[in-house]
Amino acid sequence: MFSSAPQNDPAEIANQIRTLGWWYQDFELPCGIRTGTGEEPSYRPETRWKLFEPYVPADLQGQTVLDVGGNAGYFSIQMMLRGAKRCVLVEPYVEFVRQAEFAARQFGVELEIVNEDVHTYCLTTSERFDQVLFLGLFYHLKYPGLVLDRLAEMTQGRMYFQSHLIGSEQEQYQMQPNYARGAGGTGGDEALLQDPAFPRLLFIETLYNGDPTNWWIPNHAALEPMLRSAGLKVIARPHPQVIVAEPDVYFGKATYGNLVFPRYGKQGQAVHPGPQRVDPKLWAELIKKVEQRSR
Repeated sequence: MFSSAPQNDPAEIANQIRTLGWWYQDFELPCGIRTGTGEEPSYRPETRWKLFEPYVPADLQGQTVLDVGGNAGYFSIQMMLRGAKRCVLVEPYVEFVRQAEFAARQFGVELEIVNEDVHTYCLTTSERFDQVLFLGLFYHLKYPGLVLDRLAEMTQGRMYFQSHLIGSEQEQYQMQPNYARGAGGTGGDEALLQDPAFPRLLFIETLYNGDPTNWWIPNHAALEPMLRSAGLKVIARPHPQVIVAEPDVYFGKATYGNLVFPRYGKQGQAVHPGPQRVDPKLWAELIKKVEQRSR
């Protein structure tokens, strides 16, 4: 749990921003100072927020929010500023947890921050939330379908979903109630299933964009069917990567007291689940780039 009054000394705030290292989320604090440079690989979350903000209730008084993979807390803070009663931010990386605590203090809001793997959080809580933020995380999950299904069950009001994509958004595929199986890769509906436009996830065994936490990357056609299969109804797609959805079919949940979850990771990389730290060498390189751009 985190709550305290915002600080007012710009010099001290700027110093603490630097102390907290590299910021993936570059946004403006109430004092007017930004947390980063906005240059890749960081990004400005205000741009993403503006895409789905029209679908977020202007008044969230009395509502609860879940923000998975919340990073430095920009989206959680926006929900709290709209009057949300409570916001749970789940973030596996210690560095980003500390940034979220700092940012929440600047905005004078209280966030309930959970430093844990999103898989295990979703599998160890039965709580449901009015608003669920599932942004920029899907492709970082080893078991994305499992997490999507859990988050769909946990969503009582709306889910705001965003994922990196591969492929053209212009491609269309032929949807039908049943696809006939062929033999040896031919016949039946094999041609339809092998069409690049058909909904699919691309599995990344090694690195993607230098990041070992990238596992599955969907194409444009995959997002809506995946959300529908989880029991959600797509109500808007304001951007190819962004979907706003609401509960449609409630599948419920089953509880198993002895459920065992596997540890996972890529060869030579960190092992999950559990609280994580960014690779020290990578962290130092990112900080060095920020310092060079600030000169």
